[in-house]
Amino acid sequence: MKPVNLTKLERLADFIQEYAFENNGDMPGLSQIMEELHLSKATAYRYLVLLNEKGVVSYNGKGTLDLKDKNNSQKKYRSIRIPIFGTIICGTPEEEEQYNEGYLAVPEEWVDGDCFLLRARGDSMADVGVAPGDLVLVKKANTALDGQIVVALTEDGNTLKRLCYEGNTPVLHAENRTYPAEKRIIRPQKLEIQGIATKIIKDIR
Repeated sequence: MKPVNLTKLERLADFIQEYAFENNGDMPGLSQIMEELHLSKATAYRYLVLLNEKGVVSYNGKGTLDLKDKNNSQKKYRSIRIPIFGTIICGTPEEEEQYNEGYLAVPEEWVDGDCFLLRARGDSMADVGVAPGDLVLVKKANTALDGQIVVALTEDGNTLKRLCYEGNTPVLHAENRTYPAEKRIIRPQKLEIQGIATKIIKDIR
């Protein structure tokens, strides 16, 4: 009998936990496990029995598979529902009424403090990967460091930009190299930080 490949055994445990998380507790079938990890039927069965012995899954050898301790086993896959508050301008600041258009579950490790999501509109932050329609995860904050990407309220409305300083004066930078120089820098008369962008959530295009 071949020795157990511990790396594949760990990958199998992760695959089962991730699958259950993404499919509301449903378990993958034996054929899905075989395909995902490139295992023969006999090896997949053997590895499931080993995970059963280790207390990771409950497996009776007849196709019934479950997680033994769902709370503990899926700790690293816990999610938090974050509200989506309308859109944020990635371009010239303008008024944008915020409204709660629903919630999105995101991994717990992404969340630091009180967060919300905004849907990007415009192309001024294209060079950092923000495209129209992307969701931007924002941590609520009223201060930010030089160089951080922020949700800012100016006299012209809300916008998503990089915060920079000219001496002691805060300015906002667009991140799109195709913009002319005069369009890449905004020097608002009024500037209020509302949050710091931490992640972009996007569909594959």
